[in-house]
Amino acid sequence: MTRLQSVVVAVASGILLAFAFPKIDINLVAWVAFIPLLWVIRGRTPGRAFFYGWIAGMGFYLCTVYWVVYTIGLYSNIPPLVAVGPLLLMCTILASYTGAFAAGLRFYQRRGGSCVLVGPLLWVVLEWVRSFFFIGFPWVDLGYSQHSFLNLIQFAEFTGIYGVSAVIILVNLLLFTFLSARTPRSWLYPLAAIVLVLGLSIWGVWRRSQLAALPLTHHLRVGLIQGNISQDIKWNPNLQEETMLRYEKLTRKVAAQGVDLVVWPETAVPFFFQADAPSSNSDYRERLLQLVTEIKTPILFGSPAFQRTEKKVLLFNRAYLLSSMAEALGSYDKIQLVPFGEYVPFHGIFFFLDKLVEGIGDFAAGSVLTVFSLPSVKLGVLICYEGIFPDLTRRFVARGAELLVNITNDAWFGRTSAPYQHLVMEAMRAVENRVPLVRAANTGFSAVVDLDGRIRSRTNLDEMTFLIEELAWPQVRSFYTTYGDIFVWLCAAGTGLMLGYRCFKPR
Repeated sequence: MTRLQSVVVAVASGILLAFAFPKIDINLVAWVAFIPLLWVIRGRTPGRAFFYGWIAGMGFYLCTVYWVVYTIGLYSNIPPLVAVGPLLLMCTILASYTGAFAAGLRFYQRRGGSCVLVGPLLWVVLEWVRSFFFIGFPWVDLGYSQHSFLNLIQFAEFTGIYGVSAVIILVNLLLFTFLSARTPRSWLYPLAAIVLVLGLSIWGVWRRSQLAALPLTHHLRVGLIQGNISQDIKWNPNLQEETMLRYEKLTRKVAAQGVDLVVWPETAVPFFFQADAPSSNSDYRERLLQLVTEIKTPILFGSPAFQRTEKKVLLFNRAYLLSSMAEALGSYDKIQLVPFGEYVPFHGIFFFLDKLVEGIGDFAAGSVLTVFSLPSVKLGVLICYEGIFPDLTRRFVARGAELLVNITNDAWFGRTSAPYQHLVMEAMRAVENRVPLVRAANTGFSAVVDLDGRIRSRTNLDEMTFLIEELAWPQVRSFYTTYGDIFVWLCAAGTGLMLGYRCFKPR
């Protein structure tokens, strides 16, 4: 195979993997998508394997996070064509993890080890590292490709999403070994893959039926408001009135049908709600309090907030919970901020980029995991893409949250694949922690997710609407909630031991 042919096959491998994710969502291709890449790196040096792995990663990430160009080009101060630059830089960094995976496999093989053993562990470690380094962007982890196979993904309550990713890599490696070995016993490799996937799926069927049979301990009727406020007018002070009228109208409709909680999206109110805000905000604040008093129903909503210090004013992306008596029950400041959306990381390097949130400065990260309390349930609130971070979500549930509430504004993404990807990633948090999740999104998708990961109902994109659901669920505490990323640490230890052993062992 020539170098050009190898590059084409590597790119095709990455593109094929992208087909497994929304919008295309051909989930089954993830189980074979790595085989072309594994074929290309066979017999290569680790350095050359890194190159072809990086090429495959570029193909994958360009197809799955292409929406960055749309977002930056539409909402920043640079033309859409120039916005391709940040996308390429971002994909270059993300693709390096795929390159490191390919290089690690070849290093281990050249030292006499089996890629079937080290591959799944190495992938898990790299996927986990990507969640916090370089800027922390665990978007489209491999396991999310199987979001629609509910029976299969149930074991994520032990391993988190990383376990699902490990199984996919293992099956790819088993099938590749079968195709490349062709020994009398090579049929054992696909047999092992079938037994593994089938066994996990059968266990998932049993687990879901077991969960369905548990006594229901929590009940909540929730109303989710989808205001559908376009991003380019969201922070226009001349349109505050229109925004408030829209949310008031929808909220009254929901309250008329009898709910225990109303949820508005992230930064739904385009003003500072806090009591010490400028006087220009006071009328809208009183109006919101009056609405709660009128409907006699708690409202959870998002609003920007600030805090004055001696040197400067800190800005926060905040969630508030008001009781049915219009009393503030607490607030939560977003901890995991969106790079380039709420702040510009490494501003000295990216000096030419403005943050995408218009009309407001850089946000500061919160530090307190607030668990809100209602008479019937305790809530953990995830703002925007905080819901794609497994450990952050887990810590909310570990602190007592019995229901996860995601408030988000996906208007940034338009009708790209990002809103679809965002929803299925957050649905996995329900499986990991065995608590339901409700989601109020400005432009969609607003949704309700059961504790087995099933998206029970959802709205459409770009529609002013609301969603009402009656929730009832049992009290379950998952292994992942209790012990966290033990599976990741075991994979890290196994990878270190195996690679370390091969480093000192002669070829």
